[in-house]
Amino acid sequence: MPQSLIPQSNLLDLSTEQPFEHMPSKTFYIDFESKKILGMIDDKKAMEQSIYLALKTGRYNHLIFSWNYGEEMNKLVGKPKDLARVELPRLLNECLLVDDRISTLEDVAITDIEEGLYVSFTAVTVHGDIRIESEVKI
Repeated sequence: MPQSLIPQSNLLDLSTEQPFEHMPSKTFYIDFESKKILGMIDDKKAMEQSIYLALKTGRYNHLIFSWNYGEEMNKLVGKPKDLARVELPRLLNECLLVDDRISTLEDVAITDIEEGLYVSFTAVTVHGDIRIESEVKI
């Protein structure tokens, strides 16, 4: 029998499905008012902080983050409020749904304020529903 030049091995079988495990959510608790790290948080509180950080970090602005991380709300600056109101849910989904712990955004409500838009929504996560409210300047 001729021997193949390609090594043969049965050590790596890619045809079997491997179980997927979520990464733990335990992280440092950041107190944004005092600008200090005050211990550790986990589960729902850590998820809430993760959403807050993603919404406050501009996408493509920091080399330390993946290009999939962060928000692109700066695209709305200078646009008419009607256009911003339509684009905002899409931008929120692109920002937050890259995190596999968040399954969907529900009850998205957008209202006009003097300097832009006020948005509120519920993020459905593996740790429970989290209500988020934020202002978007346009």
